This record gives sequence, structure tokens and C-alpha cells, in this order.
Amino acid sequence: MKTFEERFTAWVDGQLTGTELAVFERELAQHPEAAADYADAQKLGALLRAKAIAPQLTNVDFFNLQIEQRIKAGNAHGAAQSKREKVWGFGFLPRLALGGAFCLLAAFGLFQSIIPSGSPVEKSPYFAQVVEAWPSDPSIYATTVYSAEDNVTVLWLDGLDYLPGNTLLQ
Repeated sequence: MKTFEERFTAWVDGQLTGTELAVFERELAQHPEAAADYADAQKLGALLRAKAIAPQLTNVDFFNLQIEQRIKAGNAHGAAQSKREKVWGFGFLPRLALGGAFCLLAAFGLFQSIIPSGSPVEKSPYFAQVVEAWPSDPSIYATTVYSAEDNVTVLWLDGLDYLPGNTLLQ
């Protein structure tokens, strides 16, 4: 079944006849804006019939030359594009491989620049230094020992009685 717009266009063009015309005119009563559209369509049709003749070209050779140049420019662009496609083969596969290689190269460069190279255990420029130690019991003496090659500081306590074994596990 035709839509209202299709039947309206056929009505404006004068293609509806008989019962189809009668049914459409009853349906047209439900669309009051259609009368204004019909008047506009009639004006447009009359204008097109009055001005249907194309203007005469004053310089036909110049017009033809412009058309030929546009056609040649379009063909040159198409030829260059097809030549590029022949060079690249399948088209997207070489671009995909090139893009993947570029991503791997960029990832390797970032890896090398962000993660420092060298020995896995480097001596840190930061270290702790025990300046003084005051034990609460005067019979206990505290001394510090620093090992530069291991980069370790040890606090040695003399005078402790003993440490029970179960206190170390808790």
C-alpha cells in the first residue's frame, strides 16, 4: 500500500483517478496543511514549466575545456591511486605490518629509556646512619657497624643477658 506522501505526489501530478482519487480526497480532509503544500507544488510546477529551457551557453568551447580538464584531473588521481595499490599489494596488510613494527619499535624504545640498565643490585645513594644510641639500661652498650660493600648498617648491643627463643617467634 502506498504511503500518504506517495499518494499526495500522485494527486499533485494528476495521476489519481476514480475510486483511488475519492478515497484520497476523504483522507485529505484530515490533513489541513496539505492544501498549502498543494498550492506550493502547483506554483513550483508552473515555474518549472515556464523556465524549463536551459540558458544558451555563450562560450561552448570554454565550457567543454573545463569539463575535459576536470575529467583528466579525476583520471590522474584515479591512476595514482591504483598505482599505489599495485605497489602495496593487498592494501591493508602491508600497512598493518608496518604499523605493528612501528609499535614494537616504540615499545622497545620506551622500555630502554624508562627501565635503567646496569647491575641488578646497585648501591643506593641514600643510606641510614646511626648517630647516637641510648639504651635504657646503663650496663648495655650500643655500637654501629657499617659495611660499604653490602650497603648495610648493623646495630650491635653488648651487655644483654639473653633473648628467650619464644619472644623471637611472637
